[in-house]
Parts: sequence; structure tokens; C-alpha cells
Amino acid sequence: MKKILVVDNQISNCELLKKLLSRNNYEVETISQGNLALNIIDKGKFDIIISEYRLPDLAGAVFFEKVLKSHPAISMIFMSRDFNLKNVVDLIKRGAFNYLSKPLNPDELLEAVRDCSKPHDSQVQKISASEKQAKLPENGTCNEFGFVVGKSKEALEMISQIKRVGTTNFTVIIEGETGTGKEAVARHIHKISNRSDKPFVAVDCGSLSKEIAGSELFGHEKGAFTGAISKKTGLFELANGGTIFLDEIANLSLETQMALLRALQEKVIRKIGGVNEVPIDVRVIAATNEDLIVKSGAICFREDLFFRLSEFILKVPTLKERISDLPLFIDYFLKQTSEELGIEKPQLSEEVKDIFYNYEWPGNIRELKNIIRRSCLFIEKDNFIYKDALPHGLLATAVTRKLNGKSEIKTESQSVNRESVDPDLKSAARRAELTRIMEVLQKVNFNKTKAAEILNIHRKTLYSKLKVLR
Repeated sequence: MKKILVVDNQISNCELLKKLLSRNNYEVETISQGNLALNIIDKGKFDIIISEYRLPDLAGAVFFEKVLKSHPAISMIFMSRDFNLKNVVDLIKRGAFNYLSKPLNPDELLEAVRDCSKPHDSQVQKISASEKQAKLPENGTCNEFGFVVGKSKEALEMISQIKRVGTTNFTVIIEGETGTGKEAVARHIHKISNRSDKPFVAVDCGSLSKEIAGSELFGHEKGAFTGAISKKTGLFELANGGTIFLDEIANLSLETQMALLRALQEKVIRKIGGVNEVPIDVRVIAATNEDLIVKSGAICFREDLFFRLSEFILKVPTLKERISDLPLFIDYFLKQTSEELGIEKPQLSEEVKDIFYNYEWPGNIRELKNIIRRSCLFIEKDNFIYKDALPHGLLATAVTRKLNGKSEIKTESQSVNRESVDPDLKSAARRAELTRIMEVLQKVNFNKTKAAEILNIHRKTLYSKLKVLR
């Protein structure tokens, strides 16, 4: 059993983390001061330390140096409400395992803790690009990065393309619907490249407004604009020597697209408010769930940028297109979730399997993962997952079954007693809201930015509603 020390001056946070980690089979101790933590570390054997970065009696950087010097084998995870990219980069470069923003996401924390048990990059011997290719998982298996390789024709073709382009320095556009795993593909391209020991920086372009995109990507000088109280290092500089992944690239403004084009062509960037050009060596991998060619014709996406990015275009198949791989994903997510919850891996009932095989999966692999995770909270005593454990959203969209060798769509109102589903006005309103959200998401191919615009709500509000309604 792994032993964890939580260091945080907020006692309530210490107790919450202790309960969460103890439930997941970790031995946990807590302390509220950095100097006291150093004394405890010297007396007890800890595998992992989860520490607030801004301790009242000891700076996070100093605390880290002292632990690193006396106990280099301990994995350290820092957390802070004040997220500072420079601090993050400095800590990671010096050997910290991870840095999490408060308020903490329980799933993100548990994943970081589990990852501490894996070999650190510094402990892994560097291998050649050809050897890295050989380390891609075999068909139907999962490698250490959680990437499931299917047996379908579409999956095998995708892996072939990843191997083909991975060892080059080509810029790549990854096309695919939302939830198909485009970032996972990008990470694998990076892992088998000669840049694998350098940073991989993922950027959600959909969350970058026109006002902040330039600063986030390229950085800014102190005083460049109101609020620029210090110099900022951009994400391109942080990714120097490695790979930057630009997800939902179609959301970038034309102004930012122009700056990106210049960075690709000249291999230099200029900070906002700066006069000096900074040379960079970064491989760009972009992802989109839209047709950039059509978008460029509509003057929403620059043609010259598209042609510069599209040295290689890789298509990620939908889950429906590779439905024969469904059992592999189900097995992987069941195993992953059961390990997280500390329970025996459950099984799906035949009725649930039938629903899964006939469902359209508009949200693809991400939707499947979320449904599996939710369903594992409703396991019956015989360790099976039955239809009642499935979320209302799936059943409301299309509960399917096979009749005479054909798929018949049944709405939930046909298969479930309406009185048991909507016992009051609040439940009925909740169901109507979910139904409307699902209708809009399907119309826009599960592009949440577009869906939020149509529904006239903020994108973050849509995310919140989806979490609650599911």
C-alpha cells in the first residue's frame, strides 16, 4: 500500500484529501506546515507527497529542494489556487511529478497519484525512433499511455498512419469528431518521434478568446497591455524542442491565425509588446472536428495556414465506424474505473451489450468512457451492470434492441414508466432540458462551442449542465 503525506495549511482540505485517498486504498498522513512535514518525512517512509505550493512557513520551491535532496525517490505533486505557468515549468524541470490547480478535481488527483507508481522519464532509458515504433501496443491491447489499439480495419489503418508520420517532423492535421481521441493520437505521434524526451503541450483553442490567444500562445512583455504586470512565457516557448497540440484550431481568430502562420514559416515568435524575435523549434499538430477547407473558403480559416499545417492529414474514425472495437474499449474502461474505485471489475448484462452495440455513439469514445464510469456506481450485487444503471440521456436519445435481426429504436417514454421517471415538475423540466441539449449537440456534431451559442448559454454553463444531467 502506497504511503502519502498531504501538506496543506487548510485543515479541511487535508481531511477531504485523506478521506478520498483512504477510500482508494492509500495510507495517508496530513500536516499543515512545511517544516513539520520535513521532520515527519525523515522519520517515516513516504512514497508520495501532495503539497500546497504556497505554504505559510516555507516556500514551495524551498520545500521541494529540501525533500529532493534528502529523499530523491519520493514523488511530489504540488497544488495551488494561484496557477502560474512559470512555477509549473520550473518544478517539472527540476523533477516534480505534477502540479494541480485548486479546487482539485478528484479524478485528476487520483490519476496523478496512480501515475506516480509508473516509471519516471528520468528512469527510462532513451530509445531510438525505430524502437519506439515497435513499442506501440499490439492490436487489441493497451499500452502504458492508456491508448487502446483496436482490431478493426479502420483502427489498423490509423495506427499505420501514426507510425508513418510519427518519426518525421511534418506538421499534422488530425481530423475527427468530438470524443474520438484526437489528443491521444497526437500524444502517440509525439511519443514515437525524436522529440519524445521534450515537452508535449496541449492547447484547447476553443477556450482562447481573441483577446488572450496571442498572449497565451506567444507570451507578452511586462506592461504590454493593462494587467500585464510581469513578463509572460508563451506556450510555444514552453514547447520548444517538442510538440504543441492545437485542439479545435478552427476557433482561433484570423489575427491569431496570421501570427501562427508566421511562427510556422519563419520559426520565430514575437511576444506581445516585444520587439525582439525569439527562435523556436516546435512541431505543430492541429486537430479539428470541422472541415477546414470549407471553413477557409468562408474566410473563417486562412487557406495559407491550412496548406502549411496539412503536410499530413490523419483521419480518426468514429466509434460507430469501428464498432467491432467496442468490446476492447468497454473492457479497458471497466478495468480502469474498477481499479479507481477499488472494486472487482464488473460485467455488462446482455441487454446493456445490446443497447451499446446498437447505439449511435454521437459522443464517441469519450461518451462511452463517461457512461461506463457512471454505470460502475450502480453495480448490482451479482457484479453486473444492468439497463437501469445507464444515464437517462442515452435512453432518451435511443434505447435500442434487435428484433428479427434488425435494430429498432425505442424512446425511453416507450420503455420506461413515465410516472417513475418524472414524479414531479422539477424532474420533468430537467428531462426536457437534457433532451433539448442532446438535440442541439447532435445537430452540431457535438461541438460544444456551437451548441452553447445556439442554446444562448456560456460554454462553461453547458459543461456544468452536462455533468449534472448525466
